[in-house]
Amino acid sequence: MKSIELLSTGIRLLGIYVFIYAFRSGIYQYQAVMQFRSTSQDDMVTFTYVALIQVGLIFIASFLMFKFPVSLAKWLLPKTKENEVALDGTAKDIEISIFAIIGVYILSWAIPDLFYNGIWWWYSTHNEISGMWGQGGGNEYIINQIVTVLEIAIGLYLCLRAQGLSNLLRRLREAGAR
Repeated sequence: MKSIELLSTGIRLLGIYVFIYAFRSGIYQYQAVMQFRSTSQDDMVTFTYVALIQVGLIFIASFLMFKFPVSLAKWLLPKTKENEVALDGTAKDIEISIFAIIGVYILSWAIPDLFYNGIWWWYSTHNEISGMWGQGGGNEYIINQIVTVLEIAIGLYLCLRAQGLSNLLRRLREAGAR
């Protein structure tokens, strides 16, 4: 499979994901508009238009990714002076790159979660406020923090040991062929 075909397949899959995200975002925006409209006496026209524009732009992006993935792949891939695609990586190189990218993605949302859960854990343990949660109310934040630390460990492993994981998967795939 050529690199353009591989990238265009990924772009099309991302387009499907973005379409689902746009649909969910549209539902959430609709609920927010209806909720604020019923509780607020202010004019919600600006908020409604901003919500519609946001969802519309996401739908347009998903349509472009789904309808024109090869054009986007050609535009995104590096090119030589002769306008030829410069990426001729092997499947193993692409697999290692994908694992590293997934690791970075996991770390990008797990590290902020670590701080978020830590702040809520600290907040729930103070005497003045702990009555709101009752006895042992901070335990859920401890559990969330443990899960976040595990996510960070997985993300770091994918980033730093992507080649080892790729080799392990290759051995598992070839084990039945012998």
